[in-house]
Amino acid sequence: MSLLRLLSISLLMACSYFFASDMYAPSLPVMSEALNVSSTAVQQTVSAFFIALGLSQLMCGAVAERFGRRPIAILGAVIFIIGSALCLHADQLSGLIIGRTVQGIGVGALFLLCRTIMQDSLTKEQLVDVMSWFSILFMCLPASTPAIGGYLESHFGWHSSFWFMLGLAILLFVVIVLGLKETHLEKNIHATKPRVVARDYTMIATNPQFLRYLIMMVMANGGALVFYLMGAFIANEQYHLPVQYFGLSSLLLIGCSLCARIFYIRFLKYTQTEGRIIKAASCIMLLGALTILSNTVFHSMATIIIGMGIYCFGAGLTTSVVAVSALYLFPKHKGQTGALFGSLQMVGIFTLTFIVSHLASIEWMMACVLVTMALLNISVQRWWNDNSLVLMKSGC
Repeated sequence: MSLLRLLSISLLMACSYFFASDMYAPSLPVMSEALNVSSTAVQQTVSAFFIALGLSQLMCGAVAERFGRRPIAILGAVIFIIGSALCLHADQLSGLIIGRTVQGIGVGALFLLCRTIMQDSLTKEQLVDVMSWFSILFMCLPASTPAIGGYLESHFGWHSSFWFMLGLAILLFVVIVLGLKETHLEKNIHATKPRVVARDYTMIATNPQFLRYLIMMVMANGGALVFYLMGAFIANEQYHLPVQYFGLSSLLLIGCSLCARIFYIRFLKYTQTEGRIIKAASCIMLLGALTILSNTVFHSMATIIIGMGIYCFGAGLTTSVVAVSALYLFPKHKGQTGALFGSLQMVGIFTLTFIVSHLASIEWMMACVLVTMALLNISVQRWWNDNSLVLMKSGC
């Protein structure tokens, strides 16, 4: 399988997560009215997706080691199709939650394997270089998908986002069946044994460095989700901002994340230690959160968006270091490490979105959540070993 085909399939599989996770966020106020439920209730569809996605990755890590990547990827695409169809035909909140849960199971397998098939096929040095540029797209997609969702909702209704997801799922199924070859040739027949699974996951989950990486990823990636969940209602109810314009505000987050990634690649990657980069990034995230908190005085939607842009710049620096480094903590357990790292991130995101869904969607509350997240990220630095070596081209 050529490198171009491998990277194209991997990117398409990753898109399943970015479109399914928050594409329909700008439609949440409209959906709450259409389904005749509260804003708190409709936000549970996001939480259901993330908990299902996290558990799915946890299971698929060992299963993919035992049976290979290709059959699990095909199964994930089929489940994604079923979940999207269920969401389309849901006329009650309970049906939508079921559909989102099924979507999460399928997307969990696809998102885990999009990274794993590259680890199987590329050397460590090649993967670090590829991920340096891939992660730019991975940062842009979470911010661009709500803009697409907002446009579709304003022209075709809230169901249009799920039609888009269904089309993507069908495309994924066709591409994987016709284009993806098996990348894991030395299968581990013992990988799914309960004792082996428990031993491997315990070893990984109790590693202090792994836990630090995990907390930082949740705090970095969770900031944008807090903005999408709470900011959608703040923009609509307090500032009367149309849905499509709130979706377009995410373009600023794209720019800030993109700038952070390029700044890391050009100026920081080979000159600064991980600890220094992470500490600086955490302070930038806190500055962004405090900017939003100051809006309780200024009362401007522009201030909120600027604050989120600053927060996302710091988050972009954080994930630049953490995303790749975490995957190489246990080189002999690639599938399990990626699965546990991904699933625990989703559990963390689920916990965050669950808490946020029970809070009032008002400015000062959103600001307090973001400040708390940034402070937690900073507190992790107290235990960070700043004696780490300057990052080399190998990504070590």
